Parts: sequence; structure tokens; C-alpha cells
Amino acid sequence: MIGLANDIINFNVGGKKFSTFRKTFPKDTPFYKWFVTGTKEVPFVVRENEFFIDRDPKTFSVILNYFRLKTAGQLWEACLPKDPDRLALLTQEAEYFNLPQLRDQAINLLQSSCEEKPTNYIHEVLARSSSCPQGFNSPIAD
Repeated sequence: MIGLANDIINFNVGGKKFSTFRKTFPKDTPFYKWFVTGTKEVPFVVRENEFFIDRDPKTFSVILNYFRLKTAGQLWEACLPKDPDRLALLTQEAEYFNLPQLRDQAINLLQSSCEEKPTNYIHEVLARSSSCPQGFNSPIAD
């Protein structure tokens, strides 16, 4: 099929290769503006028909799955890691990539995880994070 190669975007994230369809990224996201339309300056290096992104590949895999599930109308929350360390890293990566919905859900899960099993260093990391909402240490109001 002619043009099929143009429908695929290739990434090299921390040395690991990823590919996805351009239609994976919703039009209202920075990913669409960076990688599909080019209307926003790409903060990454473009080399050999791929975007090189010097970030954590495991977390980028979660971010791609977030977009894939969301685009398909599926339960995107299913792609979030259960491990508090991975969730803490995801909050930072989601902040870096300007994905507030993903960041906020990761923070909510992390907060629930910390309430069940206190982990002081995670509280410390989130307290220092610009992506963490104010009042993290206070109980969540329903």
C-alpha cells in the first residue's frame, strides 16, 4: 500500500525502538503537534527517520499504551504500572511530556498505594515534584 510508511512514526527512546501509527496521537496533545503535524517545535533529535528521545524506555512504553488504549476507546488506566516506583517515575515522565491526565491518574494511584503501604521516599519525591498537586499529604476528599 502506497504511503503506509508515512503513517508510521518511529522512536528511539533510551536506545529502545518503538513504532506506532500517527493516528495513535489525539489532535489535542503535544505528541500530535510534535510528531504528526510538526506545528510545535520538536524538543527531540530527529535522526535516520526516527525521533531520538533520551528518556526512560519502560515508561515511554506505558505512555504509548496510554495513547493506544485511549484512541481505541478502551480503559487506558489498565496500562498504568502497579509498582509505586514505576508510578513515581511515570508522574515525572508524564509531566515532562505535558500529559496532565496521565500524570494525575498516576499520582492518584501512587497516593492510594502509599496509604495502603507507607513509603516515605515516595512521599518525599512527590512533595518535591512540580507535578504533584498541593496537599498531597492530606487525605483525599470525596
